[in-house]
Amino acid sequence: MGQEVSIFIFKQSVGNKDMSQVSQIEPDDICFFRFRGGNPGETEEMVESLYRLKETQGFLIGIFRFPFKFEGKKRLETAVMQYHQMKGICDAVTYFDSDGMMELMDPEVPYKQAQETIESLEEAPVRIVEEMVRLSGEINIDVHDIKTLLKGDDGPVFIRTIEGDSFNEPLKYAISAPYLAPDYAEGRNMIVNIGYAREVDMNTFRHMTLRLNDLFHKADILKMGTYSMDEPGQRFKVSLFVTGIEDPYPLPEQGVATRINQRYQIRHKWNLFKKKCVNNRWMNMVKNREEQAGPRG
Repeated sequence: MGQEVSIFIFKQSVGNKDMSQVSQIEPDDICFFRFRGGNPGETEEMVESLYRLKETQGFLIGIFRFPFKFEGKKRLETAVMQYHQMKGICDAVTYFDSDGMMELMDPEVPYKQAQETIESLEEAPVRIVEEMVRLSGEINIDVHDIKTLLKGDDGPVFIRTIEGDSFNEPLKYAISAPYLAPDYAEGRNMIVNIGYAREVDMNTFRHMTLRLNDLFHKADILKMGTYSMDEPGQRFKVSLFVTGIEDPYPLPEQGVATRINQRYQIRHKWNLFKKKCVNNRWMNMVKNREEQAGPRG
């Protein structure tokens, strides 16, 4: 993209203590906001935090986690509304299912260990984007391609990386996960990035590509990038961005939550207008000073 891209990560809220970091966000940067839904007392704070980040004009990606079913129906209803509020503000959003995460763990796993596993799973989209940014000079995919894909669809985005030494199991089992969108193979557009070790041969690469095209037969592969991981062996690493999938829950009836969004949306537009006026005033001052100073030399 012609200039360095920074990645910022915020979790659950953006308070006054985070404003120094927020002030560093540039329009070309990517900002992640992670949020665990279900607490009605955090709805307004979430919306305000998202609009604070939106005003930086950086590219905003929401990472939303739905609550466990044992937490009750009311928390899920709240989370569904919060998810749609987040989706309406962010440039893109991806989601996780808490119960699906627990399927990967022993029911008697210590709570602290379970939280560490969940934390790692939620950070996966951040790590994938960070790698794509780092490799943008080595592959034919850059940050602009990712942003264009993610902004081109109103639904959530499926972000996933798989890695291994062979495709012994069907690709759909390797890519699917109980905590991610179940309809990922129905996506309409995708970006694929394939890393390969030194001993990955052409037959393996052909096999890999055929399986991807077969599984995502409804999707247009907008971009495919490849890069050498410069390490021995036959290890591969496939990162996917897939759009055109459905929301996990339909939009509920409009209500108080919508009014919260509208109030912050009006404030957001007003703040952007003031910022634009300040910038224009500054530019006019510079222009006037240059005119008064006359030609140099």
